[in-house]
Amino acid sequence: HAFCPATQTQTRQRPVSFAGFGKDTSNASTTSRNVENTKKKGDSVRSTTGIRPSLHPVTINCVAEALLLRSKHRLIAATEQSAEIAIDTADAQCEPLQIAITAGGIALSAIEQRKSAAETDDTTDVFTMEEANAISGRVVGVVMRMRELESVLRGRVINAEWVRKYGEEESFGCLMSECLHVEESEELTSSTLVLNDELEKQLAETIKMNPLFRMNRAECLLALFLELVERPKLEMLGESVAGGSKIDFIDADRLEVLLKS
Repeated sequence: HAFCPATQTQTRQRPVSFAGFGKDTSNASTTSRNVENTKKKGDSVRSTTGIRPSLHPVTINCVAEALLLRSKHRLIAATEQSAEIAIDTADAQCEPLQIAITAGGIALSAIEQRKSAAETDDTTDVFTMEEANAISGRVVGVVMRMRELESVLRGRVINAEWVRKYGEEESFGCLMSECLHVEESEELTSSTLVLNDELEKQLAETIKMNPLFRMNRAECLLALFLELVERPKLEMLGESVAGGSKIDFIDADRLEVLLKS
């Protein structure tokens, strides 16, 4: 099953800043300078160097939220009514377009939260349009390829001897039982492998109840997306996205496992 990149590179737009205007009175001059200095304290280094905050933490949180939504839906009994979107490409009842819309909504919500936080906190930067597009594209891209990326993740984890030796599967957001199931099924490279109902339920329960496990899985899925989908496509086009595609949010040991094909 081939990967189809969804991340779209947007035209760079220079961030626009607006200077405040007001009456220039001798009584207000000192106060104005104090306010100006206070506003600059928050992120003076970043504003001076022009270095923008990483987009990865927000993107990882969004992917983790998508994993949580999928798990909640999986754990609901078949006889119960649910307002939760399946957000799972393996669910035949869920339209791909609806999955993409839901994933985009998760990203948009995070971007809006960042914007609201910036209104009351001078240390928080609002995402530029290009940055917002990069976040949204990555979240949708990962969610639409979730099953394929998870299969690749399990394969990489299984191939790393030290992971099994030291029982470190969960540091990659994987259950030992799901890795064993793949080995026994002899479908290590299958992008369409679906776990049996018992394992799916166990995985969903762990993702729901264990935030660290959920975050580890989200990090690894994003890393694989950047390495296998986004970066090759951008290199082919000779283009780039806001913040670049460098995988700098995973420790060296795990990254070596993920990037070893």
